[in-house]
Amino acid sequence: MTSSPRPYPEERRLATVLFADVQGFTSLAERLDFEAASDLIKDVWQRLDSLIEAHGGYVDKHIGDAVMAVWGAPHGGEDDAERAVAAALALQSSLADFAAHSPREGASELKIRVGINTGPVMTGYAGLRGEYTVMGDTVNVASRLEHFAEPGAVIVSDSTYRLIRGAFRMHRLPPVQVKGKSEAIQVFEVEGPLAQPSRVRYRDAGGLETRLVAREAEMARLAELYRKSREASQPVLVIVRGDAGIGKSRLLLEFTSQLETDEPALTFLSARCLAQTSRVPFYTWKRLWSTRFGLQDNDSPEKARQKFLRGVQALWDSEGGSALAEEAAHLIGNLAGIEWPDSRHLVDARNDPAAAVKRAFEATRQLLCRVSHNGPTGLVIDDWQWADGGSMDLLDYLMQSEIEPLPLLILAGARPGFLRHRRMLAHSAELITLKPLPIRADVVAEAYPSIRSLPEPMLTGLIQQAEGNPYFLEEMVKSLSQSKKTRSERPALAPAVEMPTSLRAMLQARLDTLSPEARSVALLASVVGRMFWVGAVLAAARVSVGSGLLARPAGEMERFVQEGLAELVRAELVFPRAGSAFAVEQEYIFKHSLLRDVAYGLLPRKHHKQYHLAVAKWLAKFAGVGFGAMVAEHLELAGEIQEAARQYAEASEYARARGADEEADWLADHARELAARERTA
Repeated sequence: MTSSPRPYPEERRLATVLFADVQGFTSLAERLDFEAASDLIKDVWQRLDSLIEAHGGYVDKHIGDAVMAVWGAPHGGEDDAERAVAAALALQSSLADFAAHSPREGASELKIRVGINTGPVMTGYAGLRGEYTVMGDTVNVASRLEHFAEPGAVIVSDSTYRLIRGAFRMHRLPPVQVKGKSEAIQVFEVEGPLAQPSRVRYRDAGGLETRLVAREAEMARLAELYRKSREASQPVLVIVRGDAGIGKSRLLLEFTSQLETDEPALTFLSARCLAQTSRVPFYTWKRLWSTRFGLQDNDSPEKARQKFLRGVQALWDSEGGSALAEEAAHLIGNLAGIEWPDSRHLVDARNDPAAAVKRAFEATRQLLCRVSHNGPTGLVIDDWQWADGGSMDLLDYLMQSEIEPLPLLILAGARPGFLRHRRMLAHSAELITLKPLPIRADVVAEAYPSIRSLPEPMLTGLIQQAEGNPYFLEEMVKSLSQSKKTRSERPALAPAVEMPTSLRAMLQARLDTLSPEARSVALLASVVGRMFWVGAVLAAARVSVGSGLLARPAGEMERFVQEGLAELVRAELVFPRAGSAFAVEQEYIFKHSLLRDVAYGLLPRKHHKQYHLAVAKWLAKFAGVGFGAMVAEHLELAGEIQEAARQYAEASEYARARGADEEADWLADHARELAARERTA
């Protein structure tokens, strides 16, 4: 019998695991007819499972009256932890509603308790039916945390808390001791979402003092553009662009904080765009107004209407009158998802939505004009690359409007390339491109005063590994501070600092946007190193057959690898290099060393040796003697210790012959260490 192909590879992944247990069902089942009990729990699971899936989770399994769900496997996103916690709150709300209104006997007695944990997991297929699942200590801890939650409560581990603290209200609980752990685990109870989520707030340095450094020119440019918007009395759009983690959010925060201090009359509206809401019409503007008017997602429709109307009336000056303010509130609120039953101002909205949108656009412009009478207005939009199309249309409208003065400063942080299809906005925008920080020890010391006592080589090494990316640097400093570890001598293919959870999640999500084929090629290329060659990737691909990573006949491997590399280049995750160490082989490089590290970490360790051995053999065949150290390193990682020692010794001689004494000494010492290890094994 031929088994069907498995859609997901076996991997080591970062995931957030949720356990939810229905309290009271066991005792209830003892009183009810078993058929009635079965129907009741089926209704519950249908309701809860659909909510988990709606929040991007994977329902792993049901265990009695408990459910296990996963975010980050089989696919991951940057905000997996946030989605999991949002799902947990939705589960609580939904079951409370079910308990209050279901006609089924015993439904009113049901409550759930939820435990959530984030960490590394092993994915694969288990059981006679070969069902996809996640396994590991992260799962066990999540399961045990659930038992510490009160009925109706959601508790999260410290690892989850650090990823969501800028998005939810939480309070600290006493540490709990779980089975199998020598140390108690700090836990937090989630109370609800924050009214104004902030990326910057939860991208802090875990208690470390951090300072904005090497951005003086950008701050001066922002101040100049702000003065321009005031003097011209026209909208000015400023796009701060750069790669993820380059410091867009931090720059905007520092500048707007400075403005708020210097300009008390300045009115700010701020919002953060989300990937999962990029298709929700006018969601960005909904968040802009919600943060200004204090709207909460759990507000009743009537309460939301009252808040919105009062907010618009407060911004509208007395000259316009209450009737015009009411009309503006209804038009703008309708755009943002506020319901106004039987509104006389929206009678044409159902029959002619386009006309209603146009009127709402004009009402928004009028409101902002009126606000600006008392001082300039600022819009701050973070992660603008995920803004919905409708919100972009409204910004486009505001930028083109010249009917009356509108000193409006629009500050947007975005990743490169997102305005390809918005030529009007792109043409009118002032662009500030953030570049990596200078690779100097003094920059790190200035940014993080608490670690300036570290040796200068270590400070320089940190910023080199981060390649000038402030967020990457911050996360590595955080990890270093928490672990109190220093860089150890290890093969260059292994990361020097343990990968922080938040950074790993970001890069893992980036890889998960690829096709399965391109992603597999990225993982195989990571075995070679940050710099790699087509032939070496192909060598690893050929031995990967049967590992679950690839399902391609041997004759298709070369085409498969080439197509995967082409997609990686288009995605700007790897780049072809002009020259190559080998005349007949195209050379590539990963965009960032940490991206390579994350890709490598996804491969199950049990396959590492065969991949490294294949790469070592390819390098030994095509590389000259100058690459002996690289060959030796792959042999060491393949477990071929004796041959690795010999290659290190030869590489030492080669280095010595060229006057590279420091390298030669290290290679010789490492060769002797491996030889001694082999003798005592």
